[in-house]
Amino acid sequence: MDGMKINVITLGASGVGKTSIIRRIKDGTFQELYTVTIGVEFFSIDRIYEKKNIKFSLYFHDTNGQESLQGLIPIQYIRNSHVVLLVFSDIDTLNDIKDRWYSFYKENTNVNNPKFILVGNKSDLFGDKRGEIVKQGTLFSDEIDALFMTCSAKNADNMDNLERYIDKEAKRYIDECEKMMSNMKITKSLTLEKKDIQKVEDKMKKDKKEKSKCC
Repeated sequence: MDGMKINVITLGASGVGKTSIIRRIKDGTFQELYTVTIGVEFFSIDRIYEKKNIKFSLYFHDTNGQESLQGLIPIQYIRNSHVVLLVFSDIDTLNDIKDRWYSFYKENTNVNNPKFILVGNKSDLFGDKRGEIVKQGTLFSDEIDALFMTCSAKNADNMDNLERYIDKEAKRYIDECEKMMSNMKITKSLTLEKKDIQKVEDKMKKDKKEKSKCC
């Protein structure tokens, strides 16, 4: 499992701060100037799973959020993403996650049991809408079995926790892969054992027949 690559994809409407979140995680910076992501941009961060002394890499796939550019997102990046950041910044963009981005991922993924993190970015701008945003975010995250948190890539509020969430979900995926591989080995071992038993039984039958012939 050492050197495993965990694909992390960001999905959400244009302007919610997907690129800003990744840059804040990657190098601790924030750019005021907004530029539209065309297609997919890539960032990678190396990590260590201390408990198991396993090195792994987080490969971030930063996607555009404009509906007119959605067709430019290569489907293979959706198919192979293990951790999904569903990013919104207000009630309208949360509804966009519900109506478009969550189903877009589910319809195109090949990953068993992907890990979802619902991220309410730009928490510094929530104002008196904070209560409703948290309420609606909590309800939707419960519905899709996702972790939910709010943060601000601009002022770094709660970004450390988001990073821990991503690491936690990546490690959960690694654990599940190890368990699946272990089960496959056990199944293979049991299959071989059955074959060995069958060989012994066949030999016993053969010996019995030969013994009855000679007597």
